[in-house]
Amino acid sequence: MSTQTEITRLQTARNKLRTWLVGLGLAASTDKLGALADKASAIKNNGAIDAQVKEGESYTVPKGYHDGTGTVKGVGGGGNYQLQAKTVTPTKEQQAVTPDQGYYGLSGVTVGAIPENYQDVSATTAAPADVLANKVFIDADGVTQAGTMPDNGAVSKVLDATAGNQEYTVPAGKHSGAGKVSVVLETKSATPAEAAQDITPTKGKVLGKVKVGAIPDKYKDVSGVTAGAADVLDGKFIVLADGSKAEGTMANNGAISKTIDGLTQTSVDIPAGYTSGGTVSMTDDIENALAAI
Repeated sequence: MSTQTEITRLQTARNKLRTWLVGLGLAASTDKLGALADKASAIKNNGAIDAQVKEGESYTVPKGYHDGTGTVKGVGGGGNYQLQAKTVTPTKEQQAVTPDQGYYGLSGVTVGAIPENYQDVSATTAAPADVLANKVFIDADGVTQAGTMPDNGAVSKVLDATAGNQEYTVPAGKHSGAGKVSVVLETKSATPAEAAQDITPTKGKVLGKVKVGAIPDKYKDVSGVTAGAADVLDGKFIVLADGSKAEGTMANNGAISKTIDGLTQTSVDIPAGYTSGGTVSMTDDIENALAAI
């Protein structure tokens, strides 16, 4: 091994020792190997400390090396002091609980339950529009909010058939349950006539029923009428199949009374129209003519 190698090894060992002792606060960063060795050898070997501390006393851990197996135990007896028991009620602010003047420490702290006026609001989902106006609630973030939902009370409305009053828009908000939207029903009657009729409700009401009467007796079904004016006696009237009134044009010839002689007149004409009956007879002209021969 060369001299330089040995010097380097000693420098490395010195530096490691110096760093360790400086870290312990026992050496300076400029101490040389000899001073470092003296300071290291001056560290007391305390081994395994076994100590007891009574109530109200303290124990000063000796300077030096400890092997890590020692113990410091607290035992009863000793100091003359009082411990205080305290009770604290939770608040929205963090609290530090300390003993009062004249007490050595705390024997225990009883933390009370959360006061009744504080409740878990994490389940709150309501917004102001979901809560009645002028009512207060706490939202999920703990913020005090006022409701904005309108209180409509008992809203009532009567609908009828007039324009603008045939429907009703129910306003948003709370309703007491006593309101109602309704109609007033009425029954009306109608008799068929020749002209069409509009049956309308009275203002403020709605038709619940319309009683349509039977066709009056003076009206008959004329769909089967085939007669025309020429088929009806003059001066008499009928109602045609189209519902119009027509006066007859058939001549009224009354009773027919005519004669024929059989010689120069062998027939007579029956006039067109109505005849109530009568006779057509032969004269005795033929009989007289034969008698004269």
